[in-house]
Amino acid sequence: MLGGHAARVPRPFSAGRASDADWEDHVADLTKGVIIILSGGGFDEMNPVEVRDRMDECITTVNSDPFVQANSGGLGLTFQLLPGQATKHLHQTRWRALCDVLKLRDATPLIIVGHSNGGAAAVSLSRCLNAAGKTVDLLFTCDSVATIDDLGDVDEVPPNVTLNINSYTKPTPAWFLAPFPIGKRNHREGNQSLTGILNAGLAYNLPGVLGHRNAFYDLAGGDKTAATTYKHPPLIQESILASLHGTANAAIISSATAMLQTLATQAHTKIEISTAGSHVTLQP
Repeated sequence: MLGGHAARVPRPFSAGRASDADWEDHVADLTKGVIIILSGGGFDEMNPVEVRDRMDECITTVNSDPFVQANSGGLGLTFQLLPGQATKHLHQTRWRALCDVLKLRDATPLIIVGHSNGGAAAVSLSRCLNAAGKTVDLLFTCDSVATIDDLGDVDEVPPNVTLNINSYTKPTPAWFLAPFPIGKRNHREGNQSLTGILNAGLAYNLPGVLGHRNAFYDLAGGDKTAATTYKHPPLIQESILASLHGTANAAIISSATAMLQTLATQAHTKIEISTAGSHVTLQP
């Protein structure tokens, strides 16, 4: 029921999705919600097909969640924003067109996800919206790589972003087997702080191009083990849902860190975690 449906805000939880017992009543209205996922590369088809498919699947997963369905009138979050849009995700070169659309729209809540050049474009889009007085509830950047059309520093998070989760690849000896551009830690624009930011440095013992792919793909669950289950915790999807539930930053960061520990163990990968007041390395 719109306007009167009781959403549920979670108390801090350790890993994965909260159970029904972890949620407290809270009113939510997702009827104006928007979700954007931006791919990288010079053109969309440069991205591995499994990455593009997972981007679309992330949107499908979020929109089919019972909570999202109940609080959006059964419509889910809006993702079809541009004329002729053929896929649920969009290519990074469309960020300026997206900003023009969103300037005229009351997009609340607003979720933006980007991988590679798409991560840089996601920051540029957020910065463009900041100038228009618009809030980004969750910005999820994955191994951001600069483009030829960036609006400012792609590693600086503008003040209109409530929470930024940022994954980036840390070079290892195996990285040099197939070197590839990689991202860096993010910080707040202006004061360099980590307030409202969770950085996850992934030290994959893999060729660079694979590590770069996995900075998004593994955090979205990795390979499928069954029709609706993944090899790794679907951190991106769960963080989006937690944000839509109105979960506090601290609880989302706590849950994300627990899921990253699981990923570190499963992928035999050290993960360097940095956020406000905390810097630790998760060991496999």
